[in-house]
Amino acid sequence: MPTKKKIIIFDLDGVLINSILNMEVSWDLTCKKFGLDIKFINYKKNIGLPFKIILKKLNIKKNVNLIKNYYDKCSTKNINLIKLYPNVKKTIEHFKNKNFLTAVITSKDKKRTKKILTKFDLKFDYVYSPSKNLKPKPFPDQIIKILSKEKIIKRNCYYIGDMDLDAHFAKNAKIRFIFAKYGYEIKKIKRKYEIKKFEEIKKIIK
Repeated sequence: MPTKKKIIIFDLDGVLINSILNMEVSWDLTCKKFGLDIKFINYKKNIGLPFKIILKKLNIKKNVNLIKNYYDKCSTKNINLIKLYPNVKKTIEHFKNKNFLTAVITSKDKKRTKKILTKFDLKFDYVYSPSKNLKPKPFPDQIIKILSKEKIIKRNCYYIGDMDLDAHFAKNAKIRFIFAKYGYEIKKIKRKYEIKKFEEIKKIIK
């Protein structure tokens, strides 16, 4: 039987954390290491996808594992460049106090995701990174798994993301999407529910 539970699912980069400087520094160092002539703006267009898929879209076919490992190493080393957006913890606690479940679904790998959440002392009921068992965004597998496990009906689920990819992710899962306009999306997109600051979620989700 379905329950009356409600859940808010967050993207990580561009929603909870501002990691764009960390990404740019890590990408530039990686390009220098492997002799890649690809500007960060081209990488940025694909943010939201798993790293190896980004490399594929950038037509990088050689040394994929080496490139990923080096990028991850640079990203971890420069974790201090990542900042938490204002009022994130306070807003999440607000919803937890209202008995909402909370989750993170990100394209960032599990190891770095854990380090970042630990750094900012952020705790969620579910944290999903790309895995072999579940298809990544924009496939809805990760969302569907959580809803099925908790027996939550789709109208009681919200996904907050900052990319057009995230909007398609939520659409494929048939749940409500809230667009974080302050995030990384380059294209000008407009959605029914939008926030310019993280804490504005409280005006949309009651």
